Amino acid sequence: MKDIYIGPIIKEKVLESSMTIQEFANKINCDRTTVYDIFKRKSIDTERLLRISQVLGFDFVNRVYHNQETLPQKSQTIFIAIEVDKEIFKNLNLPDNFTKFIKDHE
Repeated sequence: MKDIYIGPIIKEKVLESSMTIQEFANKINCDRTTVYDIFKRKSIDTERLLRISQVLGFDFVNRVYHNQETLPQKSQTIFIAIEVDKEIFKNLNLPDNFTKFIKDHE
């Protein structure tokens, strides 16, 4: 298992949210001091982590511990091939360089 310090990750997600520390503390049923203590922890009780996940809308278990992406997903390129009549193609108002490329590869 990789070496994960969950506290700083929770802190980052709280700071990204629109909640104050006090609001967050109230929602996870603790005080502000405990929240600051959580931010320093390497590990955390599962029940509390599940509650934090609900409050922040972030699945820490799957996205951090099971590494199902803590970073934004890379976009995927999708290619679509369609057949277009030459007359319709002329009326598409495509950029000149694109039109030239298509004509060069007919």
